[in-house]
Amino acid sequence: MVAGWKVAVYVVLPLMLLCIAIALLCIYLKRRRLRQYTSMKKARGPVTISPSRTSIKSHQSSSESSGTPLAEEFWVPVLKPGGGEAGSAVELVGSQVQPFSRRRPSMSARLENSSFDPNSEMYKRLEMMKTKEPTIEYAGELHFALHYNKDMGILTIRLIQARDLQPREFSGTADPYFKISVLPDEPRTLQSKIHRKTLDPEFEEKFAFEIPPTDLPNRTIRFLLFDYDQFSRDECVGQVLLPLENVDLSERVELWKMIESYKIRTPEKKPDLGDLLMTASYLPTAERLTIVILKARGLENTPHNKRPDPYVKVSILYAGKRLKKKKTSTRHSTTNPVYNEALVFDVGREFMDHVYIELVIVHENRFGQNQGMGKVVLSAESEGEELEHWKSLAASRKGTARWHCLQPLQPD
Repeated sequence: MVAGWKVAVYVVLPLMLLCIAIALLCIYLKRRRLRQYTSMKKARGPVTISPSRTSIKSHQSSSESSGTPLAEEFWVPVLKPGGGEAGSAVELVGSQVQPFSRRRPSMSARLENSSFDPNSEMYKRLEMMKTKEPTIEYAGELHFALHYNKDMGILTIRLIQARDLQPREFSGTADPYFKISVLPDEPRTLQSKIHRKTLDPEFEEKFAFEIPPTDLPNRTIRFLLFDYDQFSRDECVGQVLLPLENVDLSERVELWKMIESYKIRTPEKKPDLGDLLMTASYLPTAERLTIVILKARGLENTPHNKRPDPYVKVSILYAGKRLKKKKTSTRHSTTNPVYNEALVFDVGREFMDHVYIELVIVHENRFGQNQGMGKVVLSAESEGEELEHWKSLAASRKGTARWHCLQPLQPD
């Protein structure tokens, strides 16, 4: 009982007094504004409006007593008997009074097509942005020299050096080499030496091509930059194209050219879920299928933006049923796991042509259900790189390592 009395005295009573004070302050401000408005109205004096002319005149006595500047005379737009506005006939006597103007339409008003100017500078800039060509990605610079022996019809290409090459994602370096050919009719492709772990290789190599003088202006030299990978196929990372019609070969020429990033355009962009490097081999005599999981790269983080704990689950499917499955060990807190693990399956020769090899990268969730991150399927019905890998599996007993882009999992 005593505690309730203290709450009423120390909490409720101050709040009531505060509310009363605020209400009195609002009443006072409202009355003050009303008095100011009444005094201003008396100071201005009466307003006389005629059918064609309106004038505001303040009495001399009021102006002298209040000291308020008087507004000058001006014409007010008058509606004509026909209903139209006489806005065009507004006559201004004073310089401070603005002419009558219509009210601007609101943002919700309906827009008319006539109000848009298709020749506006804004639309021209938008059109230029749409038609603008994509920028060329820089992949380094190439230094080379050309010499043409007109009597013998031999073009000598001296590969000198390259600089500022782009490193690999994981190692921070590269193992570059070049493949050189002359387009479009030269079938030969010559290759330079591989330079290990460098982004500024020095080659100092010469390559010779036999080209008749009459065909020289129609030829184009192509330099393809490759990055050597001992586990899989080498990746082409850049190119230089030099049309010979723009080059004066009457004497020795030495040039620096920018290396453009070499990317194969695909008609449909697939989601970037990462890549898996693996190899597969089949021994018919032992009816043994060996899948070697080497590594993965570029995996996505978990929904909580943490690094995943991935492992690879390999399944052998036949007629829509999962015959066998195995998995690798788990790598913790990494988006670029390295496994180097071999999984062996016994698959009969009569089933080998009709099975599906499914590889799924799974994030091992310690506190809930595991999450699939992407998959690769090898079969006779696959497409692209997966189909090529399947064909090499059937044609050779020796496995070939290949990178495969992870595809999204189908929802259950």
